[in-house]
Amino acid sequence: MRYAKQIILVLLATILLVGCGGGNTSTANTASTPAAPAATPAVKLDPQKPGTLKISFWYGLSGVNGDVLRTLINKYNESQNKYYIDGIFQSSYDDTLSKFNASLSGNQLPNVVQVYDIGTQRMVDTKQIIPVQDLINRDHLQSVVDDLEPAIRNYYTINGTLYSMPFNSSTMVMYYDKNAFKAAGLDPNQKLWSYDQVIAAAKKLTQKDSSGKVTRAGISFYDYSWFFEQALASSNQFLATPNNGRSGRATQYSFNNDAGVKWLEFEKQLISDGSAKYFGASGSSSSSSAFLKGQSAMTFESVASMRNFVNTAAKNGNKLDIGVAYIPRPTLPAQGRTAIGGASLWITNKGTKEQQEGAWDFTKFLSQPDTQAYWSSNTGYIPTRLSAYNQQTMKDTLAKYPQFQVGLDQIRSSQTNYYNAGAATGNMLTMRNNVQTAMDAYLTGQTSSAKSALDSAVQKSNDSLQEYNDANQ
Repeated sequence: MRYAKQIILVLLATILLVGCGGGNTSTANTASTPAAPAATPAVKLDPQKPGTLKISFWYGLSGVNGDVLRTLINKYNESQNKYYIDGIFQSSYDDTLSKFNASLSGNQLPNVVQVYDIGTQRMVDTKQIIPVQDLINRDHLQSVVDDLEPAIRNYYTINGTLYSMPFNSSTMVMYYDKNAFKAAGLDPNQKLWSYDQVIAAAKKLTQKDSSGKVTRAGISFYDYSWFFEQALASSNQFLATPNNGRSGRATQYSFNNDAGVKWLEFEKQLISDGSAKYFGASGSSSSSSAFLKGQSAMTFESVASMRNFVNTAAKNGNKLDIGVAYIPRPTLPAQGRTAIGGASLWITNKGTKEQQEGAWDFTKFLSQPDTQAYWSSNTGYIPTRLSAYNQQTMKDTLAKYPQFQVGLDQIRSSQTNYYNAGAATGNMLTMRNNVQTAMDAYLTGQTSSAKSALDSAVQKSNDSLQEYNDANQ
């Protein structure tokens, strides 16, 4: 009953966020970088029970997702009398990783930390973590690894070693309004689209008033390197070489390839046609809001935004019928599939042996099938465990939100490989900033060529990567 009340609070918070923010609590929260924290969390941590050993846990999830995580922390703390998880919010994913790096020399590291996807190589290079594969091998728990969603397991595995335990995962999809598609004579159930098909559909979906002003764009989007990375993965192209850093340290970026150029030219064509609302590098909320207000008929977002989109549409009278499709591809049939985003749990080699065991016990709790089903059902993230779908909670969620299945189908649409593992490099944040700057320069006309824009971003990113590798070999 107690946790049911907490979840009611979480759901109320969701409704408030949807009402105030156009329906998307935070794109970044579902992919890479969480939004600003809520002023007052709906769920607070219980006090420590006497005689329990404190285990420090840093995390960067805010808003509703942070409340659900704190609910799980409380559940774990009440489930046993040996450990107490002290969850310490670090404002954002970026701030969590920055604080971790700043604390490396001061011996003030947490026992377990949530780090977002692009921090993977940097965490390995700290040499102050315990690979979860070591603990899995020690405890004969390979069955847990085998039960991880293959696409998710693939991301956090380098040179055959699972370094961290996946926790919250997502992938990119294309959202669209089925009602608008039907009115425009488009197939409302088509799941896979080519670039040319999306361009043609966007033209049909664009509406103007008598003065020629666009009242509904065919599509809205913003400038996000994570989306660019998905376009490369789904085209079976590397972001970095060799092998996206999966079989050995990445030494160069290679995203100025044909797949990268085609993605930028695809977006540019939509803008040039007058079929798109482009919101720049910081336009996540604006792009989603435009879609949910009927000011655009399609948009790109994380699958973890889906339930907020569906719930907002229902709240607004179901004027929109939310559809979910794979991200578009240069040509059909599709070559590959998307990678994942999100974050994982890292256990440090600091503290006492008993604290390390407590960190591992908590990490196992968060990865259990029933926990993952609960987490996914209350947040929208993809469960990390395949067996989570056997839980009634997850079955009910899929029945309520059938659109979620499209995101699952997409990450299962081809075999896992180095292309869709995502890149593991130590300067991913710098690289993303370079890509986003290059993309925006091209999409706004400051740079005339997509290839030259990406060439410049590759050169800057490679200079930074070499500096990082020289310092961390």
